[in-house]
Amino acid sequence: MQRKTGRFLATFLPSVLLIVAALVFSAGVNLGTFRRDCGDALFSTFGVAGRKVVTSIEYAVKYGKTIENFFGMERALSQLKTYLPQADGVAVALPDGQVAYAIGTYGFKDRIGDRLTGYEQRRTAGEFQHSPSFNYHDTDNRSHKLFLPIRDPGDGRWIGTLVIAAGDAVIDNYVRDFERHTLIFVGGLGAVAILLLGGLALLPARNASGRPHSGRTALAVAALVQISVGVTGYGAFSDAYLRTVENTTGIVENIVATDIASIIGRGATYRSFSGIDDYFREIIAIVPHFKGMSLAVPEGADLPGSLGSGQPAARGDLVTGRALATDADLVTPTLRIVIDSDYIQRNVLEVVANNVTILIISLMFIYELHAFFSRRMRRPMEAKTEAEGVGSSPAATDRSLAGLRFLTFMLYFGMFLSASFVPVIMQTFDSGLFGLAPPQAAAIPVSAEMLCGALAILLAGRISARLPWRTMTAAGLAVAALGALTSGLTGDPVLFVVARGLLGAGTMTALMGLYRLIDRVRRVDPATGAYSDLFSGMYVGVNCGAVVGSLLADEIGPHAVFLIAAVVLTLGIAQLLLLTPEPTGEAAPVAAAAAATAAVDKPDAAAAGRRVWSDGSFLAFLLLVSVPTSACSMFLIYYFPLFASGLGKPASTVGQAFLLYGLCIVYLGPLLSRLMRSSGVAPGLPVLASGLIMAAGLTTFALTGSLMGAFLAILLLGLSDSFGLTAQQRYLERLPVVGTHGLAVPQSYHLNARKIGQVIGPMLFSAAAVAGGAGATLIGLGLAAALLLHLALSFLSLRRRPVVTGTA
Repeated sequence: MQRKTGRFLATFLPSVLLIVAALVFSAGVNLGTFRRDCGDALFSTFGVAGRKVVTSIEYAVKYGKTIENFFGMERALSQLKTYLPQADGVAVALPDGQVAYAIGTYGFKDRIGDRLTGYEQRRTAGEFQHSPSFNYHDTDNRSHKLFLPIRDPGDGRWIGTLVIAAGDAVIDNYVRDFERHTLIFVGGLGAVAILLLGGLALLPARNASGRPHSGRTALAVAALVQISVGVTGYGAFSDAYLRTVENTTGIVENIVATDIASIIGRGATYRSFSGIDDYFREIIAIVPHFKGMSLAVPEGADLPGSLGSGQPAARGDLVTGRALATDADLVTPTLRIVIDSDYIQRNVLEVVANNVTILIISLMFIYELHAFFSRRMRRPMEAKTEAEGVGSSPAATDRSLAGLRFLTFMLYFGMFLSASFVPVIMQTFDSGLFGLAPPQAAAIPVSAEMLCGALAILLAGRISARLPWRTMTAAGLAVAALGALTSGLTGDPVLFVVARGLLGAGTMTALMGLYRLIDRVRRVDPATGAYSDLFSGMYVGVNCGAVVGSLLADEIGPHAVFLIAAVVLTLGIAQLLLLTPEPTGEAAPVAAAAAATAAVDKPDAAAAGRRVWSDGSFLAFLLLVSVPTSACSMFLIYYFPLFASGLGKPASTVGQAFLLYGLCIVYLGPLLSRLMRSSGVAPGLPVLASGLIMAAGLTTFALTGSLMGAFLAILLLGLSDSFGLTAQQRYLERLPVVGTHGLAVPQSYHLNARKIGQVIGPMLFSAAAVAGGAGATLIGLGLAAALLLHLALSFLSLRRRPVVTGTA
């Protein structure tokens, strides 16, 4: 009975928890994506009404009025507010951020205050250089804001900003039906999945050992559930979004019809119209899903010139029609608006991409949870059988490894929850950081995190000599949780940088504690797969953390994600103390383990007095390989989030880039590493090939400067690191310095050199951000030059070196 109950719990509970979480997460992401797209569509139409007020202000400025002393401004804003009853308020601000005029609800006036926030000031200054308007969702205040520039008609100088704000409730009418449909479907699908998993968990075992194939079953059910959500969500999203676009297009039709009716009412005729092409062109520039606008003139009407702008309707495009006022010549044209089907399709495909992403990470989650619970709950029942004839306790050791793997997963999951938006956060603070330009300021928290992590690794030796591994790991997790909590609560950029340093130091301290646990496991079982468990948990944690954090940031805001990261790291402490036992068993295998590693760990007595830095080949390896390649890998962690944010892409786009990189590491890495080992090529050649692929990726991005080019660069970076990291380790083991000083000391220098590269990388890419595409090109060419120089210095001597055998 106990066996059946344990099997049921190990099979059923983890799978149900993850499938329910994945369903809720998928529904939340789909609803959030729909709300964001509806908000973009609605506020682009608000921009048409706002542009009318901006034009009237600019017309008055042309004849001598100033923004600071503009008689009648309140009346113009009141008219706009009357025309947009959904808006909470409208305001006009000066370029320095001072709010000169504001009307609306008390809540709006309280939120906007006397000045725009520092982030809004920097954002408007940057966006207005290349965009006629922009809007963003303020997740902290749960409101949407639209910004339109006011320019001096004489010289085009930016002299003010029109701000239109509305709360999240303005979107509710557009999403209510889609929300109800989604929740009903997900709830029903979840109930079916739970019943199915419960029935499968109660089925008898299918093999003689009594171990069910429950892991594959749970993964199959999770995949079917997530695919069902994706397929159904695609159809429902497409229909609902198309209705939203039609409704918001109606707002523009009303505005245009009112404008034209006011002109016709003053005695004008369509024959006398001039400049309507420019009027339509301006609207098309503001509303992204508009492809063309025109007046369809009845047959027989004699009207000069073109009465339209934009592109004609293509196959699949939606064309709306609205009859306009009849002029004195009895001409009644129809306003036709062409809605771009490609634009709508791109937004709908975002839902598909999000659901595929959630499918992959939910399968990873379920596998990790199932592996953890099954190893903890199955082994105690089999311990007696498995331990016969064995001097150690495999049950306790396996539970320790299960705890090690899942704890590493939680550590990196919590660490990488914020990876997709940390550089972007630095641009949201009201105050700058020591007067640095935004790209340089964005590099500081990432570099601080890596630097403090490197210092923690250097100090780990002294700390581990005084503290048990469990205390060391718990202390690291606590410091990391404090860093994540402070990151989410602080509004000061300096304190935010300190918080990121705490997170970096804490996570690396915890990781060094887990390495101590592996040492203890190896004393009991020298042939343990502890490192495999560690790296598996690490890579899955990186992928899941980056993706989940990016999707959550779009829905609940980045500050809330920091707090969730703090909770995850705190739960890691609980798992460490309660569910990660000490490995137990006889210590006799330690001698065998020591003998197996003596070849690489024991220094040469004749060279013991020589410093490790005196080996020129090792120094060249660190300076020309370790540091440059790790610095270039920071393209994903630092540069890409800033680049995607500058294109107006959501944080989920960054998460998808992390997933692409991680899949290369997890699935291509073992395959390519085996091919490199079996090919018999010199160890330096895979290192060179990996670095040149990385340089090619950066150069590709520099030449294209597009989002697609950035994803291609990340794919090449993932391909490079998938076998490059292993190739560097193999190359290091063949250097003469290993024979003279053992493997441990050179390996520690190699790891810290990579950390130094991760500190330098954001600084290099911040300079590249200022220099534009040429900067990324120079970084790629510099990496290629360093690798070729290293090849020239070491290739001939490497062929003559004896192979050092042994295991690390």
